[in-house]
Amino acid sequence: MPRAPRGRPLAGPVSGVGIRLGRVGLDLGGRRVLRGIDLQLLPGEHVLLLGANGAGKTQLLKVLAGERWPTPTGREQRLFHDRRGRSLELSELLPRIAHVGGERQDKYVRYDWNFSVERVVATGCHGGDRPIVALLRTERRRVRGLLRRLSLWRLRRRRLLTLSYGERRRVLLARALAGRPRLLLLDEPYNGLDRDSRALLDRELARLSRTRLTIVLAAHRAADAPRGFRRVLVLSGGRLVHDGESRAAAQRWLREPADAESRPLRRRVRSRRGRAGTDQALVELRAVDLHRDYRPVLRGLYWTIGPGEHWAIIGRNGSGKSTLLRFLYGDLPAALGGHVARRGHAPGTHIQSWRRRVGFVSPELQAEYLEHVSVAGLVVSGLRASVGLDRPASSREKARARAALARVHLRVDPARAARELSYGQLRLALIARALVRDPWALLLDEPLTGLDAGHRARVRRLLSDLAADGVQLIMAAHHPSDLVPEIGHVLMLAGGRARSRVRPPAPQSHD
Repeated sequence: MPRAPRGRPLAGPVSGVGIRLGRVGLDLGGRRVLRGIDLQLLPGEHVLLLGANGAGKTQLLKVLAGERWPTPTGREQRLFHDRRGRSLELSELLPRIAHVGGERQDKYVRYDWNFSVERVVATGCHGGDRPIVALLRTERRRVRGLLRRLSLWRLRRRRLLTLSYGERRRVLLARALAGRPRLLLLDEPYNGLDRDSRALLDRELARLSRTRLTIVLAAHRAADAPRGFRRVLVLSGGRLVHDGESRAAAQRWLREPADAESRPLRRRVRSRRGRAGTDQALVELRAVDLHRDYRPVLRGLYWTIGPGEHWAIIGRNGSGKSTLLRFLYGDLPAALGGHVARRGHAPGTHIQSWRRRVGFVSPELQAEYLEHVSVAGLVVSGLRASVGLDRPASSREKARARAALARVHLRVDPARAARELSYGQLRLALIARALVRDPWALLLDEPLTGLDAGHRARVRRLLSDLAADGVQLIMAAHHPSDLVPEIGHVLMLAGGRARSRVRPPAPQSHD
């Protein structure tokens, strides 16, 4: 393959790359996460990758991307080739391999890489994370074309970390395409996207499927399996258990268990557990304005979460759902003026007293946990309303953490490093962290994102049981099927304003 001059793209149309894996295994933290993978990807193929949380999908994508080396045994193979069968060196290919997923997105939060949207997309031209290389005129045109194509033009001067989760995902997709990749690896690219953004991604993937670009896309929902991806790979326990061209196979693997839909909900209401003060409103807001980075997000907010009420918060990407939930939790202040009352939290007292009474789950919270935190430590931190631990967990705290992990059906070693979990498993651990204090209420920002079909069904059932027990739910979601039937009120955000309505009862459809 001819080398391009520094900073210049290879000439001619983008051609996909083929990959051959033979007897590939991968050990992480003393655990085998991939086992005996034999796989041949042809140049220009478009492949759908499926599997439950913890099956090894993200790690397989990292092996394909050259971010992980297979565990050496002397028998493993990882070979790359072009359309003519000629061998390619990974060192040559690395600038032309693009990998988009939740872990990369979280990296910007952890390292506080808060560059403008345009500069983040521009880094894709050179494969770096930070904008340190000046662009050529052709590269600038390509970046601006991608900003327009992915509906990011109006956001181009905004700082990345001021955007919503879904907006950031679109930025990172544009960044990936800016480098004109030969291999595009997409780890649940639809996560966090609203309806319009999903339609935009559908159109972009349809366009890419007509090119020679090699694409591997991991998904957990049937709605996230794009047309044109005929070949289906399924991982289970780190092994490749299915490889074929069958759309029906994809639908079968993505369908939720039948018993999750048919089993009746458990209805044992224990009237808000007899706690003092639970006949009062959970939260009352009057004339509240919210800002992020000196920009108005929500204005003139009037909202009361009455006793026993369960709410859904809906709106497009960037409408302020995450900002509102972080404000309710106490992570963000309101602007001067307005009235804020939280149940059991006297004005002027430390916000920690409130945080110890509510559980919180969000993508930003997930991004803040670093490698050295164990799964048990992550869950125990919920008892202290902290990120990380300032002292070792006691035996009683560890017991409560194990019980919370069991409630969310996360069967992993509590001593395992949290960052060794899959993205979906880490989300389950955060839900356990929110539950460990037996909270009054749960503030949930897309809690089912990244979960496989079985875990989504089980967590929905758990949320229904908690609602029946008097735990109030305030939940932001893009998928209507993620909302449990107990949610009877909706707060709709648009144009910096909010309006509420009663949610009519409707049968649940599961995707």
